[in-house]
Formats: sequence, structure tokens, C-alpha cells
Amino acid sequence: MPSFLDIVGGYLPTWSKILNKPGGYPPEDHTHGYWESVAGQYSSEQQILHLALFDSKLYAGTWDNGLLLEWDGTSAWAQKAGLLDSQTLIYALLEFDGKLYGGTSPNGRLFEWDDVNTWVQKAPTLESQATIHQLLEYDSKLYGCTAPNGMLFEWNETNAWVKKAGELLSQTTVGSIIVFNDKIYGGTSPHGMLFEWDGTDTWIQKAPQLAEQTDINELVVFNDKLYGATSPQGRLLEWNGIDRWISRAPMYLDDTRIWGLVVYNDKLYATTVDNGYLYQWNGTDAWLLKAANLDDQIALSDPIEFEGELYAGTYGDAQLFRWKRIF
Repeated sequence: MPSFLDIVGGYLPTWSKILNKPGGYPPEDHTHGYWESVAGQYSSEQQILHLALFDSKLYAGTWDNGLLLEWDGTSAWAQKAGLLDSQTLIYALLEFDGKLYGGTSPNGRLFEWDDVNTWVQKAPTLESQATIHQLLEYDSKLYGCTAPNGMLFEWNETNAWVKKAGELLSQTTVGSIIVFNDKIYGGTSPHGMLFEWDGTDTWIQKAPQLAEQTDINELVVFNDKLYGATSPQGRLLEWNGIDRWISRAPMYLDDTRIWGLVVYNDKLYATTVDNGYLYQWNGTDAWLLKAANLDDQIALSDPIEFEGELYAGTYGDAQLFRWKRIF
């Protein structure tokens, strides 16, 4: 299985490279904030893949030992569950029905935390799906999206996944799922499509590929519209509500992959893979830089709001970053 670095690719440019870009120094909006590290690397973990809130605390799923970490609220991670059955990646993390669940790789399982110190398996591999990319609660049930066949799974609430949608149009990965207008939507790879679940057993295409964007890495609802974050040109796409994507922000500062999206203080923010930046969408047609790289962390996980502040996990040393707004 490829490493996370193989998956996301990229490298870390220096500020001198950015300064030498046409137009010189980045626009002054970059001074609006900066990242600060509020938890360093735990053991040998390299990547925080997902952050989740549970019982008024902040948790993280990791690579390369499939740990569950809890933030102490000040400066450190604490391990709450270790490696189980060689599941080295906790790709997805979600609270559901009063419990914390993790979606795994390389065997696409569902884990439940015992609230003390252990993962407990609640669903084994189904149809050779290696990765559960995201988990979602919908209509009081738990769903997961998969690779390498872009399926939608529903948990039977006891011990197994149930397939609810199979591969469509050769989309081998559904990397993000979200509820919008009371339906489940999925963002795909390798052709950057938008799928809608029919509520029974099938994906339906709702937007084809736009401008060579191969991956919809994240979906978010903002101001009653559905948006997607892309690779390999780091764009923000908006769904027209019918049948196509519309580009709302092009690539900025060489960031080819927008990895996470979050609505925070009524603004749309994005985290990146190539440079570990935080962007804010200007609401019309461009990204604005809101925090530059810290500690050579190449990539940032999906961002999350916790107790009124914005956090992201990192790739490099599996740190936890908090955004500090200057003004």
C-alpha cells in the first residue's frame, strides 16, 4: 500500500520561492493569522488523518500505527487506543449514537472505541474495500465511503457493513461524503465527479469532471450551496444544484491539493497538502492566505472548530495546530 506521502505527493517550498514569484510578496492578507503548535508528535506517528469531537474533547486518528489520540487541552496528545489487527491508518473518525468510531485502512474496517483504551472491531472488510475514507451519520444510521471501488456502505449496527451503492463510471474512490438537502453526496476520484445516492442501492452522477480536476478531496455545505475541494489544481468548485461544477477559486501559491474544508465564523476555510497553509475563500473567486507553513509540516488534515477556535492535524510529525488570528 502506498504511503500517505505517495498519495498526496508534493513538497514544501520555502518562503524565498514564494517571494520570488511574479508579484513578489504574498498579499497582505497573510498577516491576519498564523499557526501555533499545541501538541507535538506522539511516539513515531507521522500523520493526523482526521480530527473529531467527542464528549467535549478533541480526538485524532493517526497513521502509521492506527492510534486514537486525545488532546489534553493544553500541549500534548494522550493515547486512548493502540494498533488493532494491523490497521495502520484511522482515516475516518466520527461520534455516532454516543460512541466514537473509526474507519480504517488497509482493510476497510469499522472500529468502535471502548471509552477507555482499546479499539473494538464492529465491521470487517466487505468486498475487498481497503479504505473507509469518511464516516457520516444520516437518518440515524452510520455510513462509510470506500476505495478501491468507490462504494457506499451502511453499518448494520452490530457486526457488519452492508453495501448500499457500488462502483459507478470507473470512479474507484469516493473520498468524501456529506448530507445536503437531505441526500447523501459523494466526491470521487479519478475523475472528480459528484455523486448522489438514490437512497436505495445506486450512485447517480450529478456533476462530471471539470477542467482536469481528478479528485474531489472534501465536500462542504456553505451558504446553502455544496462545494468541493480538488486536486491537482487546488481549486474550489461549487455545484450548480443540477448537473455540473463551477470553478470558484483557482490554484494559489503552488498548492495543488486542497485537502480540507470547514465553515468557521461564517467564512469558508481550506487546508492544503503541498505547503501546509490555511486559506480563506474571498466569497467570489479567489483563495486568501491566512496562515503560512509551520515546522515544515507538509500537509494539514481536515480542519475543525473546537471551543470557538480552528484546529488542524499535520503530516510530518502528527502535530496539532491552532490558528491564531491577529486581527
